[in-house]
Amino acid sequence: MKKTQFIILAIILIVAASLGFATLTGGHNWSYSDFAGYILQAKSILAGDLDGFIAQNSITILESDVPVGPIAYPWGYPLLLAPIIAVMGISTLSMKILNILFFIIFLLSLYGIASKRLPQFECLALVAIFAFNPILIGSQDYILSDIVFLGLSTLTIFLIDHWDAAHQSKPTHLPQIIIGIAILVSFLTRTNGLLLLPTLIAYELFFAVKHRTLKASLSRWLIPTAVFAALWVLFSAIFPDGQSSHLEHYQDFKITQLWEFSLAYIHMGAAFFTQVPGAAIIYSIFRLFFIVGFLRKFQKNLLFSLYFFSTLLIYITWPHLQGVRFLYPILPFFMYISVQGMQDVATQLPEKFSKVFAIAYKGLFIFIAAAMLFTSAQAARQNLADGRSIHGPFDEVAIEIFDVVKNQTPEESRIIFFKPRIMTLMTGRDSILILSCENLPKADYVVTNKKWEDVGQIAPEEIESCPTPLSKLYENRRFVLYKIGD
Repeated sequence: MKKTQFIILAIILIVAASLGFATLTGGHNWSYSDFAGYILQAKSILAGDLDGFIAQNSITILESDVPVGPIAYPWGYPLLLAPIIAVMGISTLSMKILNILFFIIFLLSLYGIASKRLPQFECLALVAIFAFNPILIGSQDYILSDIVFLGLSTLTIFLIDHWDAAHQSKPTHLPQIIIGIAILVSFLTRTNGLLLLPTLIAYELFFAVKHRTLKASLSRWLIPTAVFAALWVLFSAIFPDGQSSHLEHYQDFKITQLWEFSLAYIHMGAAFFTQVPGAAIIYSIFRLFFIVGFLRKFQKNLLFSLYFFSTLLIYITWPHLQGVRFLYPILPFFMYISVQGMQDVATQLPEKFSKVFAIAYKGLFIFIAAAMLFTSAQAARQNLADGRSIHGPFDEVAIEIFDVVKNQTPEESRIIFFKPRIMTLMTGRDSILILSCENLPKADYVVTNKKWEDVGQIAPEEIESCPTPLSKLYENRRFVLYKIGD
């Protein structure tokens, strides 16, 4: 890397980190209540009571009218949160800084992948588009595994790609061992990180069969697989598995969803450009050149394509349509292959048209990066002007109801709440989600949220009409606490 390129990359990374930090708030969004599950798991690690967490969260998941998540998420992200909680306590701002670190790891990994195949301008422009993207910047304000997994999975793909090029003729097996560890760490952070293993195996076997070097290529996938398996067995002996509860969701699978979900995820990718003028047109352009890059550079992009399409396959077969944040791990490869398609077209055109086309797509990259930078900077500026506002379950109104629950209910009480894991985190009480009047007797108390109406709860205006007797114990401007029964 030349000095100028290094300086530009460093500036991009510094700006990205600054935007991420300036966008962090002092609270958390109610919608993504998974954060409470992660923190509860981290606290159980610090307390040395993993089984206690599994027992308590099993009540929340199994006794609720609808499951609110798995009994346990992969333990990797809680393990990362645990030392932060040990030092800082339940500090949302401190835990979110982890996202900034892994976002920088992601950007460096993306640069490492792209710089091997793209000219420097295209490479730096690609990194800048991700570095300044408002959606990715905004996601760093959530205590979720999305950004951490984005960093780890992209780093793993980079290592596989780098190892294949730099270490295939060397006698040491250290690179293969590192790859096995990287795949495991990704898997421990997000379950679909397991896809990295078959991606590696399929990638190596493809070229081994093509070049008739099956025996010579064995170590390139067998050693990482063995390392992964051995470490997973060791890890499983220490940490209980709760992810299997996810598999029960497959009973809701319908063959008709394959086409419907495929279209949904294809259209969902446009959200990456949401804050850019003409987002729909820009996304259509990138989709077109993705096809070009995929077809024209099939072998060179095989590793990335395998991971991209295997991840999409998992998503369209999962019975529940997910949001754009689940596309984060594969968006870098969509964009990279699209850029490669543009560059390939430029090289195939006559020289006169090639220069014009290159200027056009480079101008488009600058426009996208600038628009994203402007939007992200505006959001960061507003957040700082608002004093990193505390919102969601950490604002004063919510804290008030949680304090009331802690002070006015016995520790062994079971509370009905629209976000049961948050209730458990904030009060230490078992909590479940109930949607029907007949199931109210399954708990001792119920807290309704006036602003969420019938989302995740019996509607506040209807609950007092339920046949089960309720006694109002407390009310503030957003929440009402009832005792269930006479």
